[in-house]
Amino acid sequence: MISDLDNVGIGSFACAFGDLENKPENIPDFDDLWQTVSFGTDFTEMGCTTYRKMSGPVQDYVVDAVRRTLRDSGAGAADIDHLVIATSDPALALLPSDFAERVLIALGLDDCVPHLMSYQRCCSSLTALRHSRDLFADPDVTHVVMVALDFVPVDRDRILPYAVFGDAAVSCMLTRNDPGLVRMSGSAIKVDPEGLRGRDTFASRKTVADRALAAVLRDGGRELGQVTKVFAANLHKPLTMFNASAVGLSPDRLHFAETLSAYGHCGNADWMINLVDYHDRVGIRSGQTYLAQSLAPGFYACALLEGTAS
Repeated sequence: MISDLDNVGIGSFACAFGDLENKPENIPDFDDLWQTVSFGTDFTEMGCTTYRKMSGPVQDYVVDAVRRTLRDSGAGAADIDHLVIATSDPALALLPSDFAERVLIALGLDDCVPHLMSYQRCCSSLTALRHSRDLFADPDVTHVVMVALDFVPVDRDRILPYAVFGDAAVSCMLTRNDPGLVRMSGSAIKVDPEGLRGRDTFASRKTVADRALAAVLRDGGRELGQVTKVFAANLHKPLTMFNASAVGLSPDRLHFAETLSAYGHCGNADWMINLVDYHDRVGIRSGQTYLAQSLAPGFYACALLEGTAS
């Protein structure tokens, strides 16, 4: 028996940011590091004022976010069938081998199956969201928690091309027969072979973005003009706006500047952080279409989300 996946609501988002706030320019040799990896780009135009750093064990932040998601949703630990965690490739290598066990035990998730999504860099969480939704093909599944996690222990390693990385864990609840805040109506991820080889260009990045956007719009039965707001990745502001324009996304539809300023680029958690921030500032509207988007060298991922909250 295959259940109808259209009745799976996504809501109860919770953000757990690193508890220590710092400024990028306080990182030793920041100017030289930035110029080396970002090829002469003016950092002051990026839009990142501060970033957050985790001072404790990373599982504590995941546990905090999930606890708040459970509390907001009204679900108990015994209700959760699956826990899906997404993280980018560098963070994956830093997780302890018993990371899932630590999280499950701390939360009392005694009958919950853990999953891990990675190897798609900062796009991993959008694949994790689709996987979480698809778990409801099992008619016995009623609740799935999805977590996007990224962190960088060494400050110098936060400085990467056109990005300053911050630490965050963000969770949400997927529930059967519950409207939640949004539902997923389309999903796509495409690969840029040149990006995988470190030879990506504007043309190759545009090509992969065009392919992914065409696929997600086809999957969701929507047109680009129907998208109310885009929850973008928190990368260098002028570059992000230029890349959006190149694929037909109006820069004024992007929501990312405020969280970029406060938290930097939190890897594959960005789109979730920006959704939460937009909902707090403006409100997700029922019937409106939103686009969650992420990109990384070699990948472009996106999901169409339809507002369901009354």
